[in-house]
Amino acid sequence: MPKNILFRADLDVPIKDGKITNNYRLQCLLPSLNKHLKQSKKLLIIGHQGRPTRRNAKNSLLPIKRELESLIHQSISFISEIKGIGEWQKNDSSVALLENLRFFPGENGLDREFARQITQDSNLYVYEAFAHFHPSSSLQIIPKMLPTITGERFNLEVKTLTQITKNPDRPILLILSGTKEDKLKIVDNLKDVFDSIIIGGRLASLNLPPHLKAATLSSNGLDIDKNAITLIKNHISKAKTIVLNGPLGRFEDGINTKGTKKVLLALKNSPAFTLLGGGDTINSIKTLGFKYTDFSFVSTSGGAMLDFLTTGTHPVISAIFNT
Repeated sequence: MPKNILFRADLDVPIKDGKITNNYRLQCLLPSLNKHLKQSKKLLIIGHQGRPTRRNAKNSLLPIKRELESLIHQSISFISEIKGIGEWQKNDSSVALLENLRFFPGENGLDREFARQITQDSNLYVYEAFAHFHPSSSLQIIPKMLPTITGERFNLEVKTLTQITKNPDRPILLILSGTKEDKLKIVDNLKDVFDSIIIGGRLASLNLPPHLKAATLSSNGLDIDKNAITLIKNHISKAKTIVLNGPLGRFEDGINTKGTKKVLLALKNSPAFTLLGGGDTINSIKTLGFKYTDFSFVSTSGGAMLDFLTTGTHPVISAIFNT
């Protein structure tokens, strides 16, 4: 019998002037989304975009609704308020999208009543948002209220990252870059996974432990210099498994692209297994003229990828199995 499905999607895609500038994460949803659309009576998509502290037009999911409609060739009802879920359940529309979860205090507040309202009339919860791993109702409360399964893309992310942690071809190299200083907090937990770790971007200017190699910045501080590029390319040439998390410079300004472009080219030409992740990394691949298929695997996640490499699991797995 067809079920009413609640589908937690990864909808955190870049939007500028009301238009999506990179739909890679949405493309990755399609196999799972199309499968469950065929199997469901009603399907409600939920997700978030950005880190809003209040309801605003910039972070609305309306542009994502329009993009999804184009991708699945089907109209989608848009629900702006929680009370609209019950009304939609009674009409003829088979698929709907709820407005940004983070517009509702109950999402980050781990509110059980909020979760109950979202799950009304649903029989199955499909979790297809590997990149989302921070505490929330959709991550930790709903899986305890509904039978829950993980989606095809989620399972592929787990399979690929587990291979990295359990049985990688060595030597294995991590190139960690970007501007988020909290990345460095987990590096110590990764030193047993990787044979070499190189820190790039703004992170390289921080005080690093002696076991980490810094890819130094150029004089403008917005890109890595020639010596850093040589250092990274040398390590790439020796590695059999390579993980990149974060671009090496401020590529998005169209000026400081050299470091990131040369490293991506070296990864493209490497015979090693290449795993790339992070929202900015995803954008840099497209912006700098590369294809996602130029690399062995491009993860939909950045922080969640590093978290999985550190812990060997994902919070929703623990929520599903109550561990």
